[in-house]
Amino acid sequence: MPDIPPGMVFDPSGVEILSFYLPMLIANGGNVVAGLGQYSELIKVSNVYSCKPWFFFRDDEPDAFGRGEQRFVFSCREKIARKNSNGKRPRREVHGSEGGGFWKSSTGEKPVADEHGRVLGFLNVLNFYEYHGHNNDYKKKNRTDEFNKTSWIMYEYRLNGERFQEWVICKIKKTCRKKREATGAATEDDDVGLVREIEELASSPDED
Repeated sequence: MPDIPPGMVFDPSGVEILSFYLPMLIANGGNVVAGLGQYSELIKVSNVYSCKPWFFFRDDEPDAFGRGEQRFVFSCREKIARKNSNGKRPRREVHGSEGGGFWKSSTGEKPVADEHGRVLGFLNVLNFYEYHGHNNDYKKKNRTDEFNKTSWIMYEYRLNGERFQEWVICKIKKTCRKKREATGAATEDDDVGLVREIEELASSPDED
């Protein structure tokens, strides 16, 4: 990575992701070097469902000049019903040797529009749930005693289209839940801001 001037961070808005980064990566077949050149480390190319979210934050991974608490990943989704050409539901379970989990939508898809009101694509915000122990059984996702909700959140961006959209850019981050202050009063939590952020998408397309 080249030297980056102080104060510069990579944190594109939803409009920037959907109008530039995602179409560019799809056109280049996921080749970030062809699209971003010397800044190719800004967006990782990986299957976000191949491992638990914290594996994208390993110490040996370069942080580029992004925010330390988040990562951007260009990923391919797979339909649940492969034989159904009209199916649009993607697989969201994670399997691994150290146990698995699944991503669950907390907002449903919300349109992201440009300054002219044109819908560029959609944003879905998901929470990660981890199975207890080495469990990988997705069939137990409806049994609350089999998994824990974690603090990991994923913002999944896809382009506008009638057909199932395989390619997405995901922003993965961990929410920082604030502890109660010495007075005992609860402070505002990132989840509250997240809900407000999603609700304002339609009227403020530059926010993600």
